[in-house]
Amino acid sequence: MISLAETLSTMDGEQAARLRGLVVRQLILARRLPEQQFTLVHLFLLPGPGFSMYEVIEPVDGTAPLDQVAEAAVEELQASGDPRLIANSDERWQSRDPQLRGIYVGTGARFTTAPPKVADTTLLRLADGAAVILVLLPEEKPLLQASQPLMIGEQVLPPTREMPGTREPAFVLVDRVAEALRQPRKPFSAFG
Repeated sequence: MISLAETLSTMDGEQAARLRGLVVRQLILARRLPEQQFTLVHLFLLPGPGFSMYEVIEPVDGTAPLDQVAEAAVEELQASGDPRLIANSDERWQSRDPQLRGIYVGTGARFTTAPPKVADTTLLRLADGAAVILVLLPEEKPLLQASQPLMIGEQVLPPTREMPGTREPAFVLVDRVAEALRQPRKPFSAFG
């Protein structure tokens, strides 16, 4: 599995912020509620012209303690080596990337809050270690926090100094799973 981690580390600040912004923009444009209350999500970038991303949804037991969920997810990843190859993961990605050419972008958790204020929340750890918290409320502007700068269009969004959400149990779960995917990988160049 190829990762964007090394490539992002070699980019200048503006290029990295632009790429992070493209990832977040894709999440905003996709704007959908999770099919389950709580899932893990792994993002992949398809190589080629344009910017095309897909996700692999890994269902988890939302009623189990998060330590147990993390342990099970890490064991599955260590056994398969790639979130796309986990036995119970969503297989819709296969029609877009049957040859496993996708480049790993990051891992997150997505969940829906209960009514009356239903929201799609994504907690994401990008391959370069940047943390992103994205809350999509119906008919409202997205709420966004990121630990590294993002560039969406020509607007640079500075990093959020304090992100207490990254210390919450759900983000700790994301970090444990993302850590299981970190290893030296062949770099991918998005900018030629």
